[in-house]
Amino acid sequence: MSLLGDGCAVLAVPLLVLHLTRDPLAAGLAAAPRGVGYLLVGLPAGPIVDRLNPWAVLVVMDVMRAGVFVALAVLAWLGSARLWVILALAFVAGSATVFFDAALTVAVKDLFPRDGLLRANSVLETAAQTSLVLGPALVAAIAATVGIAGALLLNAATFAVSLLSLAAVMRGDDAVRPPRRARRGGIAQGLGGDFMEGLRYLIAFRPLLVLTVIQTMLNLCLAVDTLIVYFARVTLELPLPQVSAVVAGGGVGGIAGAVMAAGLAARIRALPLIASGIAIAAGALLVMGVSTSWWHLLVANSVQVWAVIVVSVVNRSTRQAWVPRDLLGRVTTTGRALFITATPVGAVLAGAVTRAFGDDPRPAFLGAGALMIVIIAAGWLVALRRYDAAPPPQR
Repeated sequence: MSLLGDGCAVLAVPLLVLHLTRDPLAAGLAAAPRGVGYLLVGLPAGPIVDRLNPWAVLVVMDVMRAGVFVALAVLAWLGSARLWVILALAFVAGSATVFFDAALTVAVKDLFPRDGLLRANSVLETAAQTSLVLGPALVAAIAATVGIAGALLLNAATFAVSLLSLAAVMRGDDAVRPPRRARRGGIAQGLGGDFMEGLRYLIAFRPLLVLTVIQTMLNLCLAVDTLIVYFARVTLELPLPQVSAVVAGGGVGGIAGAVMAAGLAARIRALPLIASGIAIAAGALLVMGVSTSWWHLLVANSVQVWAVIVVSVVNRSTRQAWVPRDLLGRVTTTGRALFITATPVGAVLAGAVTRAFGDDPRPAFLGAGALMIVIIAAGWLVALRRYDAAPPPQR
């Protein structure tokens, strides 16, 4: 249910912004609140989560996100929404998602042995991508009939249901607790030392470090897909059902990627599979850059998301298997803080390029795809192929 809320937000927040402005920069930022959240709280989130029961963190973050979308719905209904308020609330929800992501990563490692991590993450990612199909479709239907405020209330309801189900699980589960060492001294004391311990592990483990650096540069390019709604709605002047179809097409591709990830990983080693997926995503962005119809955009978006999700599932499972449990929260958020915060930076760059070319986003997609090919080719030849079988460092 929480993931369905994320899927609804993919379309609901950008549509709310487009009611106020046709600015591609604002539209791009509205589609990247999670990236801004990592920029704001990515570094302290990991050490904090490592000191807490992850189930409690999941519940509190759903409370925050439900509240944010209720507030957005009220503002939309009153007609008093301001652009900066919408973006600020979206960034609060994005920050809550950062804590949610870190806690979920730890909880999954606790619940599943190493051999089960890939299957568990495939199931979770399938749910996430299914939500990217259902969420935009629900938002489009409700926004067209009831209004955008109704769609935002639906968004809030998904987080409320998620909250209730998580609270029920947490009450009956005493197995998942933070390490005793991590709980001494309260939440705030020693966060800097905890963060540095995770950072040292990330730096010492060269395969993880190299992959994180490459992902950071690539996410600058992948951020151009935050302009999908703008591309479809403004540039191609598509009606709302076709805009929803383009966004949902990414969800269909993501479902296929999540379902296929485990099978592909059984046949192809992790880092070669990650590199191949990134190359395919780059090609899809190039196709978007020459798209002139909605179905071109839909197919290319589906392929791009399919490749990215395969990469995401394999990368996440590999990291969970490599990193010790008591370091997992901070290592995860430190790495993500580096490459996910590249998304809002990339969104700003994509918006600026779109403005420079007369509000046409196609050159931004072409440039991003070409740069991605150069980055992954160089990264594979220089670094990744050397480390594919490297074991985790000893602590």
